[in-house]
Amino acid sequence: MRTKTKLILSVCVASLGFIQPIKAQTPTQTVTLQAVEDSFLVRNYVLLAQRYQIDASKALVRQAKMWSNPSFSTVLGFGSTDKFQPFKVGKGGETQYTIDQLIQLAGKRNKNVQLAATATKMNEATFDELVRTLRLQLRENFYTLYYRRQTGKVLKEQLENLQRIVDAYVAADKKGSVAHADLVRLQALQVGIENDYADLKQEELEAQKNLQQLLHSRDFYEAVVTPADLAAYRLDHIELSSLLDSVAISRPDVRIAATQYQTAELNYRLQKAMAVPDLHVGATYDKKGSYIDNFVGLTLGIDLPLWNRNQGNIKAAQLQIGAGKQQLQQQQSVAQTEVINAYQRIVALEKRYKSFDLHQFQDEFDTLISEVAKNFSKGNISLLQFIDYFNSYSDNAKNINKFLSNRVDAYEELNYATGQELFKN
Repeated sequence: MRTKTKLILSVCVASLGFIQPIKAQTPTQTVTLQAVEDSFLVRNYVLLAQRYQIDASKALVRQAKMWSNPSFSTVLGFGSTDKFQPFKVGKGGETQYTIDQLIQLAGKRNKNVQLAATATKMNEATFDELVRTLRLQLRENFYTLYYRRQTGKVLKEQLENLQRIVDAYVAADKKGSVAHADLVRLQALQVGIENDYADLKQEELEAQKNLQQLLHSRDFYEAVVTPADLAAYRLDHIELSSLLDSVAISRPDVRIAATQYQTAELNYRLQKAMAVPDLHVGATYDKKGSYIDNFVGLTLGIDLPLWNRNQGNIKAAQLQIGAGKQQLQQQQSVAQTEVINAYQRIVALEKRYKSFDLHQFQDEFDTLISEVAKNFSKGNISLLQFIDYFNSYSDNAKNINKFLSNRVDAYEELNYATGQELFKN
């Protein structure tokens, strides 16, 4: 039973430790957040596709400004029922020409131009919304990558120190100078930390994958964050009331709802204008078919709105205005709620962040665990105390970096909720 337990622990340690050499061989590219964002704006396919949509909508604005083409028709003489003479258009023959131009009344053309311009505004706001959403994902994954790697460095160093102790215990166990159960406990501790390290690497790889998908790259990245980058994250210059007031302008999804409401109003005006018939103005020439030869006349035409006065479309457009207004109010309410919640989350985190110096605490804990390892090697503390300190150290490293990561994410959530870049150096 002893041999079986030892074999299982050894296999677990060896298999978990195999993760590190494979990852170490993967080439990485050191990047800052600014470099990642610059690359993202020019390489993300979704953003590039939306830019084409904006250009396409601008082309439709130009199209809406154009007049309808005139129509031309002709009648070529084929004689009469008494004497059939195909294409008799020369001397003594008949020809007739008519040209017609549609003139839209009630400002239909200008209303169509306004609708096309609103569609362009919609596509621009959609682009901004995409940037807002994808930028949040980009930054969250960037900081996840950074803080997971910081935790990984601590756990890796911890494993190296523990490995030296385990090696010493293995040698002592062979000589029979230590209890074999103590060696098994140390190896179990090692397996637990290896598991934590492996889970951490999986989270890091997930963040790597998300960055690669956002940047459409196969490169592996090593995130670099300086104290100056983190110093920008503070609420000193931010007032909640001003953020709530600016949401209607700065949030792209609110602008999308506002543009939809504006589109509904413009469409209602257009549908009312469509009830007004358009005018056809033209000219006609008749060589032989009129009461005089070479007849020239002015043509005028207009539809008679007897049955179809566009009633259904007008009513539908009017109802769409009501729907658009409610959707706009709903989006404004959602945006303000998200801003308040994101702001309050930061306030709560900052109380904990300012209550003690996390970095000093980490340094003190590093010193403590180093002394614990030395005292354990000298036999000054028991194995159970040593394991307890080591587990506390592992949890402390994970919790501190998780807290720092959550703090940065909270500030980025406020950026996202307001649709602004509030925290820049």
